Amino acid sequence: MRITTMKLVALATCTTALLAGCGGRSESPATAIPNSKFLALPSMTTAAAGPADSATWALYRDPTTLDPALAFDYPENTVVSTLCESLLRQQPDGSLAPGLASEYHFATPTSLVMKLRAGVRFWDGQAVTPADVVFSLQRNMDTQTGGFYSTVLNRISAVTVDGPDTVRLTLNSPDYWLPGELSSMAGVVIEAKFAQDQGQRYGTPEGGAMCTGPYKLAEWTAGKSLKVAVNPDYWDPTLRPLTRQIDFRGVSNAATLTTGLSTGEISGTYLTDTSTFRELQQIKNVDIHMGTSGETEFLIPANLTGVLGDVRVRQALSLAFDRTSFSNAVYGGNAVGPRMSTNPGTWGYAKDAFTAAWNAAADPAPDLEKAKQLIRDAGATGKTMVIGTSTGLASVNTVANAWLEAANSIGLKASLSNVSPQNYINFFTDPKAREGVDAFSTTTYGDYADPAALIASYTEPKGAQNYSGYDNPQLHAALERARTQADPDQRAAATIDADRIVMSDLPWIPIVHPPLFLILDKKLTGAPSSFAYMQAPWLAKLGRGQ
Repeated sequence: MRITTMKLVALATCTTALLAGCGGRSESPATAIPNSKFLALPSMTTAAAGPADSATWALYRDPTTLDPALAFDYPENTVVSTLCESLLRQQPDGSLAPGLASEYHFATPTSLVMKLRAGVRFWDGQAVTPADVVFSLQRNMDTQTGGFYSTVLNRISAVTVDGPDTVRLTLNSPDYWLPGELSSMAGVVIEAKFAQDQGQRYGTPEGGAMCTGPYKLAEWTAGKSLKVAVNPDYWDPTLRPLTRQIDFRGVSNAATLTTGLSTGEISGTYLTDTSTFRELQQIKNVDIHMGTSGETEFLIPANLTGVLGDVRVRQALSLAFDRTSFSNAVYGGNAVGPRMSTNPGTWGYAKDAFTAAWNAAADPAPDLEKAKQLIRDAGATGKTMVIGTSTGLASVNTVANAWLEAANSIGLKASLSNVSPQNYINFFTDPKAREGVDAFSTTTYGDYADPAALIASYTEPKGAQNYSGYDNPQLHAALERARTQADPDQRAAATIDADRIVMSDLPWIPIVHPPLFLILDKKLTGAPSSFAYMQAPWLAKLGRGQ
């Protein structure tokens, strides 16, 4: 999704011994993944040979909601995507396909028409109607809902029933990013009457949910257990679930997760904390699948009124950071440097164009002398830089210390501002918390496989993640060309132009692009090894291995 708040524990942890290598000094515990291999990571595991009775799936914490409007992080998205469905469906390779809408087309540049699939029913047997679609989209557009998707649907001026099986979205200006958003949580359809009856309880353990997916909610005890079971009346024969029941379990401790995987108590997980990666590699009963990811790890300038307001300082910091050492220490050498600002896993269309742009760009390499000269040119030598961190979040503190070392190595006077683990989230949500802080870090992703989905969120003047007030008219114009361009190749060209501006101006400083890590018991296979699991019904193909 575009709005990043709680992706904090997703940052991996260097050990104390490796910390020094995360900044400006090199080490060699691992070999960097070749660029050609990273671009060819698979999006699927081997197809399942047959059904499985049950599985236990680990999340880094317990889900807090099953309301798609409020789903904004790994646990919620992972579960909601098994239960609920969007109008369009993200494929493992990032492309879009019909979902609850069997057909869709732009009748005009400002009118998107969607024909609903016949015969689809909610878990309670009620048919999906255009009225349910109108309700769901209007609910996601309504800021009073408290959801996260009103900004990405902001060009929709009206959602109307246009026949017994058709919905029309009228736009105030062209928006060819919209189909991508409608394949994400923003486009999920829920049953209107059920949601209205439940009111504020919808999506909670007390209120439940009502969707159309291949699994339905079976049991949910907050903080203890969330189980889903096969929906026997599911409409899509190509996604009939193979595993009868799934128990989702919050496992916040990396060591506990590793132990659970080694004993077979936990069947699988999409890994968000790589601090025990080396230990996981030694477990004989699991496979580690690396695949295409939509994630990028960033240093985020909190304001542009201080030392980071000068682009030369941001460029110098980027040059001072040793990404190879950081990848070795944190990702076992399996992350790559940002030739472009977003992960290659975001190339859901026009892949040849994006690949050519990536290959034409240089690998970022440390250059301390050039970085020091930029600092001198900016008159920033000795200026202070405060980096937000939390010693209670080892992963966050690791990357903060790496930036501390990099900044001090080029003549800045950097320091850390420590907050509690509970308060680190405030850097993302409260402007007052960012006062006195120049930068903080996170790992984040877009709603769907398009680099613009993430870039726009932190560079557009009203972007949900634009914490610093950054505004570059040239970049805004490039993104507007992309958003209003129907032709995919021309849209990609405009997006590539926008990315080049980002890589020069560095409104956020990309650190590395990690792969997706899927840890799976050897008895199971079939799950996607791509970031589509965050939005599409990934669980349906999980089953018995060969």
